[in-house]
Amino acid sequence: MRMLAGNGSGPYNRCMEVQVRPRPFRILVPFLLLALGGCCGAFQSKAEHYKKEMDCATRLTDERSIQILQKGMFCCEPLPSKLTTLPAARRFYLLRAWALRPESDEPPAAIAQTYWDEGNYKEALRYFDAARTRTARPLADVIGEVTMYRLMRDYPPAMAWIRWIRTQKGIDGDKIADYLTGRILYDEGNYAEAAKYFQSAIARSEKGSDFLGDTPYTMRDAWFYMAQIKRKEGDLMGGHEEFVAFLKKMSNPDFQLFYAYWLPRLGKDEGALFDKIEKDWVHIRQ
Repeated sequence: MRMLAGNGSGPYNRCMEVQVRPRPFRILVPFLLLALGGCCGAFQSKAEHYKKEMDCATRLTDERSIQILQKGMFCCEPLPSKLTTLPAARRFYLLRAWALRPESDEPPAAIAQTYWDEGNYKEALRYFDAARTRTARPLADVIGEVTMYRLMRDYPPAMAWIRWIRTQKGIDGDKIADYLTGRILYDEGNYAEAAKYFQSAIARSEKGSDFLGDTPYTMRDAWFYMAQIKRKEGDLMGGHEEFVAFLKKMSNPDFQLFYAYWLPRLGKDEGALFDKIEKDWVHIRQ
């Protein structure tokens, strides 16, 4: 006869059919599989279930991966067919993970990023705030909040958090605060003042690094903004030199693809190329 290892329902019970002959010992095989967790980890602990949901979110890297997970591969809950974008698809698994560990800061921080990618800065801010209140090391989430406020052009609360960053010890808070202040002043059109803060941050980074504390964020685009400011001041050569310094620091493969695409299309007009990079790359990122 044919028996199933697992009950066939739910993402953690999708197991291959096991051909079993009517012998007492072999009839026990499916039950042993279930006792050991099943083919897809049936009866996992909450911690293992949480890790699985987070792993499913990280598997989403391109359109093909969405199609694969819509079929419930890798023991992941099948993605609803209406979720056709990477941010929405990732959010599906991240929300499931957060429901399992509501005290964790990792899922809301990642959910915030999905909304950021969609340009929904208000929702991103809400989840960065949730992440910040769930960790003893909130710098990355605070920087996320500052960035969302900046992108929404709501500068007073952004500056309040920047003042908080400046008071923090052991992270070179002045460097981070100067850089973030420069970003806001630049967006406000106060280029001369922005340059002072960018230059201060750059000088401090030369004694340490261009990372913003212990976060994944960097201040490498400070060199790009200095390039733009110098061009606006009429110093085209100085702007070009700052841009070359920026390019040397930008090892991000996604940026390399972006730059490789636009360089042959706009390269003859350096100003247009810079404006494209500002609008579609550095402005909306951190």
